[in-house]
Order: sequence, then structure tokens, then C-alpha cells
Amino acid sequence: MVSRKESAADITVSVGEDHPEVVVESLSVTKNVDIETIYGSGKTLPEGYAINQVSYEGSMSCKGNRQDLDSAFFDSNGIPQVLGSITITHLDGGETAFYDILVTSEGYEVNSGETVETSYEFIAMSKSIGGEKDSDPSKATGDAEETTE
Repeated sequence: MVSRKESAADITVSVGEDHPEVVVESLSVTKNVDIETIYGSGKTLPEGYAINQVSYEGSMSCKGNRQDLDSAFFDSNGIPQVLGSITITHLDGGETAFYDILVTSEGYEVNSGETVETSYEFIAMSKSIGGEKDSDPSKATGDAEETTE
């Protein structure tokens, strides 16, 4: 029996109620973690680290002139609207979701004799795999609230 691998054709993307399923040609998402190392006085090796930020950036492209998606991504003035989520349904039925999405770039490409392709770049504020959403670690650790005397 041949095992089947997941491909772009097996992934569906939902970008809201008006577009519950968008067929994508390609999809790329990157998680970036900005880490700063901390050095003590006279040290050459770090004594610790600080996580400054976690961000999600992605891009997707669709076949055809997808002007119909503009109303989901941008307001009537072309300003990005915050999307509730982009949900990716995988071949095995599992889901990965990105929340509070802002589309930062839109592209359109036409080649002689080729199909038209529309591409979008976006940023997301958080992610979930199988329904468990990211949370801010400072809230999860129960840090004591500052009090004034």
C-alpha cells in the first residue's frame, strides 16, 4: 500500500463566513521568535535569554483573479480588515488555525499563455493546533500584579 503525502491540493483554507473554503495553489507560514541573549559583566557566554516577541507571517497564492477575496481582506478604502481566522484543514482532518489576521500585501501575476495567480501576504497574532490556542505566557504563569503602596 502506498502512503499518500499531504499536498497543497489536499489543504483547504477558510477565510471567514463569506469564503468558507478557498482553494490555494501554495501556502507558507513562518513562526518567528525574537530572542535576545543576556550577558553579565565581563562574560563572553550568555547567562540567560529574553523572548521579546513571537510572530506568525504567511503567504498564500490562489489560481485566478481572486478579486472576490478583496471584500474579506480589505474595507472599501483598501485598508486591511482584521480577519477572525484562517483555518487550514489537513488531509488527516486535523486543523491549524491562525487568528486576528491582517493582510499586508496583495499581488497579481499574469503571464502569456499561463494562468492568472493572485497572492497575499499576512500576519497573524496567534495560532492553534487542534483547538488549543496560543496564550501569552505572562498571563499563564500567574505573575503577581503590581501594587502601589
